[in-house]
Amino acid sequence: MTQIQTEPSNRETAKTRAAENLLYIAIKYRNTLIGVVILLVAIGGGTAFWLNHQKNAETEASMHLSKIAPLLDRNDFRKAIDGSAGNRGLKSISADYGSTPSGRMASLLLANAYYSIGRYDSALAVYKKTSLKDRDLAAAVLAGTGACQAEQKKYGEAAASYEAASEKAENKTLKAHYQANAADNHLDAGNPEKASELYKKTVADYPGSTGAALAQRSLWQMSGNR
Repeated sequence: MTQIQTEPSNRETAKTRAAENLLYIAIKYRNTLIGVVILLVAIGGGTAFWLNHQKNAETEASMHLSKIAPLLDRNDFRKAIDGSAGNRGLKSISADYGSTPSGRMASLLLANAYYSIGRYDSALAVYKKTSLKDRDLAAAVLAGTGACQAEQKKYGEAAASYEAASEKAENKTLKAHYQANAADNHLDAGNPEKASELYKKTVADYPGSTGAALAQRSLWQMSGNR
């Protein structure tokens, strides 16, 4: 089997998928935060001091985070990271409210923002410290880790991170994307057999998905067929 040079398309594909991941998270976190705030309000007064403190901290964090959303929507990542006059940035929200759901979400968005401006070392450091309970969000952390490792040309590590992300995710669209990303990185790592195996698995397991279409295209490229 003759392998076609796929480096440019693979890297462009990885960038596109990372951007799609960021968009998904920007949408996902809004719904997550709404649920958290409703839960905390439902707990109400008469609770322990710690719960009240956490409720207040979460309310503050979610308010700060809501002001960052427009910056993310227009890809103004540097301002989103550092903040501006009167508004905290993701770095500040993550540092000061890291024990709250919104603070942890700020950490994920901070890592994504660092990735988007090419600060891969900074992004990787934040991803590795970020823990989220929601399976799709936890998978996004693993996928972000893989994206950074790929940019650092640590393709074997990136493949492992993406495979872990695919296993963790519940959303089938994400599972397909992450599995195809894992295959891309196995290919870049010089392991075409494993890449082909994962491409075929993606096509078989997630028919009709964008990930499956990309996987099929990569299989055609590997075989020399267009």
